[in-house]
Amino acid sequence: MDRLETVRRRFREFAVEYASLPLYGTVSRHVADDAATASLLTEAQPGQARPVLWFAALHDLVLRRPDVPAARWYASVVGRGAVPTGDPWPDIRATVLAHEDELRSTIATRTTQTNEVNRSVYVAAGLSAAVDAVAAQQHRPHRSPDDPASGRVALVELGASAGLLLRVDRYRTTTVSPRGLRTSVGDLGSPVLCEGVDRSARRRALQPLPEVVARVGVDRHPVALDDEDAVRWLLACLWPDVPGRVERFEAARQVLRANPPPLLQGDLVDDVARAVDAVLDGAARAGGADHVVVYSSWALTYVARDRRFALVDQLARAARTVPALTWLTAEPPGCVPGLPDDPRAAAGLTVLGLRAWSGGVEARARVLGVAHPHGAWVDTW
Repeated sequence: MDRLETVRRRFREFAVEYASLPLYGTVSRHVADDAATASLLTEAQPGQARPVLWFAALHDLVLRRPDVPAARWYASVVGRGAVPTGDPWPDIRATVLAHEDELRSTIATRTTQTNEVNRSVYVAAGLSAAVDAVAAQQHRPHRSPDDPASGRVALVELGASAGLLLRVDRYRTTTVSPRGLRTSVGDLGSPVLCEGVDRSARRRALQPLPEVVARVGVDRHPVALDDEDAVRWLLACLWPDVPGRVERFEAARQVLRANPPPLLQGDLVDDVARAVDAVLDGAARAGGADHVVVYSSWALTYVARDRRFALVDQLARAARTVPALTWLTAEPPGCVPGLPDDPRAAAGLTVLGLRAWSGGVEARARVLGVAHPHGAWVDTW
């Protein structure tokens, strides 16, 4: 009973946080008051009992079976202009109860894999901050906002799914200030358009990107972009009633399909050293890199707390093997070990953090700012 009450509380919290969503916001409110449908989430693996997994399981079902009653409420099935108005709950509940065993099995065996391409907004902002942090440690001058980024960077993504965020330099990433000032970085001719509001008060969140010479992702269940079943699950983890999310994912998939980033199957803690070695090998073939950036976005939150400290130890050891290593994180408040307490971060949905080593010596950890979990806005300090 306690587990069920925890699940229902999480649906209530989700409903408040995302009340503006016509499908997921509405359904969350109903599930919180409906034990029969909420109980499906009690089957989830440790750390996975979150509403997003419940929604992903149902989204996967309607993608596979577009004839079920719930499917007509999904823009990813019927098209954004064909979604009806009204209350989706009767159709949703009927579908969930009719396919209860199948949904329970999905929830029990799957984990959330949200490859949200629009997170490029805060990943791009963090990459620039990482370059500047190393410059400060090495007593090199900071770049002005219009200078090209310096240095050759190798990227390692933890919890990479299909690795779509490893190619942030292949997308056009734009921020818009409250006054309408637009700043774009990356491939300005790309069909993949990522955009968010820049709420930063001191300087623009986006600076020119560094040159990325190699990249590697690590994931327990890496997804090949030509594996239709696996890609469908990534699509199912997206929220279909947020305009642009599904469309942006499909555009990124098409851009990277012919030359996908290399992915390692492994645990993001146990295998981070292997990933760093792999990316350094790739960088050596491209002429070398003087800076390794390891990053995660809403991946560490699914790792047990004691294991997060083990990851710090692994990174500190890896940092002794390269001239510079930074750990860029975009995770919920209180998730990342070693970040300083900052009251401004406590109110953020996603905290952008940075820990940096130069010559194996760590600088003071920093909170860079906060962001919307899906990159809809970013606020750097």
